[in-house]
Amino acid sequence: MTTPLDDAALTAFLERQESAWLAEQLMLVADEDPITRIRLTAAAGSESAVDGVRAVVLAGVADHVPQESPEGSGDDALHRLLDLLDDLADYGFEDDSADIADEAREIYLSRHGEDGGECLARLHVLADDEDDDEE
Repeated sequence: MTTPLDDAALTAFLERQESAWLAEQLMLVADEDPITRIRLTAAAGSESAVDGVRAVVLAGVADHVPQESPEGSGDDALHRLLDLLDDLADYGFEDDSADIADEAREIYLSRHGEDGGECLARLHVLADDEDDDEE
């Protein structure tokens, strides 16, 4: 019976690989997962990542249905999209990230109101970071 590699063993394996092979593996993952592709595009500093983030985040917020799942379960698809906003800011697109968060917050509020949920709280923080910078 085989067991999966733990994080340390997998990291050690990856560190021994050539960069061309690693790039190929990342592109395979990016081809299967649009969020990973957008994240990598943002890391590369491409402005096109902003449009990609805006499209997936706004669509995700519009499609979101608050569920009765336990708070902080981490399995909510919207949380993954909000993480993408954090990544966008980390890669140097702080103002764009805050603008998208503000747009997303407006959509969320129009659909669900001030529901006190974790997703809305994160949108408030992400969007208000821009407001704090302007003061």
